[in-house]
Amino acid sequence: MTESPLRPGRRTPQSTRTRQRWTRRVGSWITTLGTFLLALALTLGMALPTAVAAQDDEHQHQAQISLKSSTPVVTDRSGYTLRVTVTNTESQELRDSTLSVGTNAFYSFSSRTDMQSWSEGRTRIPTPDDLDSRHLDSIKPGQSADVTVAAAADNTALKKMVTWGPKPVRLTLTGKDNQVLAETWTFLTRTWDGLPNAGTPAMSMTMVLPLTTTGWTVEEKSMTALMTQTDEAVAESAKNGGNSASPPATKTPDEQDQTATAANEGKVITLSRQATKTQDAQRQLLTRHSALQVLADPTYLTAFNEHPRVNGLIQPADFDISTYAGQDPNRYIQAGIAPESWSTKAGTDLYARTFPDQGKVETDRAYAWQGRQEWSMDSVTEARKAGYTHVIAPRGFEAGAGASAHTGKFTVNTQAGQVTILSAQRELSNLAQGNPTSTKATGEQTQAGQVARFMAQSAFYQMEQPYDQRDLMVCFDTDQDSQQVEQIMAGLEHAPWISLGSLDSLDKAADYSLGPSRLQENRESDSKQNSGTVGTLDSLTNSRQDITRFSNAILAAPSSSQPTASATTGKSDSQALARQDADTTARQSKDPTNWLQRITKAHDCLALHALGGTKSAPALADQARAVSDRLLDGIRITPSESLTVVSETASMPVTVSNNHPYPVYARVSAKTDSMEIVTSRTADTIIPARSEAQVTFKVRVATAGQANVDITLIDRNGKPFGQTRRARITSNLRLSDMSGLIIVVIAVLLGMVGLWRQFHRKKDPDE
Repeated sequence: MTESPLRPGRRTPQSTRTRQRWTRRVGSWITTLGTFLLALALTLGMALPTAVAAQDDEHQHQAQISLKSSTPVVTDRSGYTLRVTVTNTESQELRDSTLSVGTNAFYSFSSRTDMQSWSEGRTRIPTPDDLDSRHLDSIKPGQSADVTVAAAADNTALKKMVTWGPKPVRLTLTGKDNQVLAETWTFLTRTWDGLPNAGTPAMSMTMVLPLTTTGWTVEEKSMTALMTQTDEAVAESAKNGGNSASPPATKTPDEQDQTATAANEGKVITLSRQATKTQDAQRQLLTRHSALQVLADPTYLTAFNEHPRVNGLIQPADFDISTYAGQDPNRYIQAGIAPESWSTKAGTDLYARTFPDQGKVETDRAYAWQGRQEWSMDSVTEARKAGYTHVIAPRGFEAGAGASAHTGKFTVNTQAGQVTILSAQRELSNLAQGNPTSTKATGEQTQAGQVARFMAQSAFYQMEQPYDQRDLMVCFDTDQDSQQVEQIMAGLEHAPWISLGSLDSLDKAADYSLGPSRLQENRESDSKQNSGTVGTLDSLTNSRQDITRFSNAILAAPSSSQPTASATTGKSDSQALARQDADTTARQSKDPTNWLQRITKAHDCLALHALGGTKSAPALADQARAVSDRLLDGIRITPSESLTVVSETASMPVTVSNNHPYPVYARVSAKTDSMEIVTSRTADTIIPARSEAQVTFKVRVATAGQANVDITLIDRNGKPFGQTRRARITSNLRLSDMSGLIIVVIAVLLGMVGLWRQFHRKKDPDE
């Protein structure tokens, strides 16, 4: 019998013990790895079907559901009505589909993330409570069908709701085999009316609507009158047919002149047709909703026939102060926009002139509205220098945005003084301004879906901190759709969890302690220059320089009212009699300063509007460019007919007309493209007001042929202006002219000399 190598009392060899330890370690590692792989498999096994289902659902979507209207605030008596548009996005006809609307009566959202996930369809909240369903027969490819789903107040799903607040709503379009063709997620908000639990204190919310527009345009007839009429004609026109801002006849002459100018400017720069329609809708909106806080652009108020209800003013033309702070102020001055044009004084004075019976607006009622850039300490300081003690951030602050809704007010100290900043609640303001919370939120791509989310979000904020004293501010956009404002205000007026406040109550609320730090975090936002603003400034600067050029280098001095010797013209008085404006011509001022000031003000008014806040209007910069162009093009060369020259010299008359009410100077230049047909280079002339002057150029011809002559106008500084005209000169020289005769005589003499030499020359010996 073989004896075992491991006998009792003997030690195990070292190699055997090492092998046993490694065996145990490897076994432990294998066990751990197996456990991990099992957990991973279970996780993937649970997640994979959901992911596959989501991909399958997305792949199977053959239609699109868009919300047209809904009942965002549901009470115990209101019921729930939903209108949607179903669009067939496939190339085949959609038949026998069913639209179902479901909710979860017992579900309450626990966080903002939860609500956002639902709106994007990323949260699989069950919706077993059916509100209603509708059967759709057929929808052709690319066409749509409107569907209305209604649930009465005694609907089972609505009766099951025992808690107030936002509830999930799922819209599902299914086919024959319950195949999901389209889905959309939205919200309804149940009030505490009729519920057993008592409500909580209402949350204060201030709704602010800026009353302004970018829909300005130039009225053609008024602009023509501004270019051609004198001060007296404009004053007479304003006296006979001024706007609502025209003063009584008892005003002093200086005040009458100022008002006449303002009335004329108001006619030159007027609202477009679309802006006029928007204005009518805004007027009706303000009448229906007295709790809506209105901050008006004083330049926009001049276009109202009657005084609208306003709670304060913003800077004239909604000038972009926040972008202005990041650029060179001299560039704005060169473009015609001085700081005084958008200050509080400019706005309040314009308001007082427009509505003299309303009294002057106090300085603390003037608010600086944010432009394209977010507020920084520099831009707030610039606003304070212009006299604004309050500034408004209509989109809130991006940096440092907190997790809870808070009072939108805090105070900062600037180098120019103390400023109160009113900051809007970001999410609610974005929805109010017509922006969905996400591109993936399919239910928020329409106004109805945005309103539904707005009401649900505001209810969640109140439920989030039901007993905290807060005053939220929500700002609409500068070009806000009045229909969306109507829907939101109507919903809020029926929302018991909201108490509509005012700007006064918001101003008296306690400051939000973290506000100044947020402003500091945005101090770099204005450093990025806006390329569009730079281009607009360059265009405005060039057009205003042309107006200055017209004044300094083209307009004739009062003492030079007669044409020079190089020009021939009829008497100015005779032309005035022929135009039947002799009386106006006789009474007009000899000093064109006031006339040029009105034109400059019209340009600067367009420039100010062209650099408005969030909705700039670069087209207005083009119209400002057109003002200076019309000023220069008012002096033009009358098209000349082709000139035929039959001699060595001739005369070419050129007529220059002046449509302006004051005489102008011009140097007429004529240059040909031929060396054989040339003209005298220049001729100076002064063209009387609303008249013509004629200059004559000498034409010299060396041979027969044709040449083009370019006729241009040059100012006193030697720079061309206006349009260049082209004429043609045709030369047909005749031998009967003196030059032709001399040539013939010389030719005959040369021929006779040649013949004489031929007969009298000596022949060579070898010839």
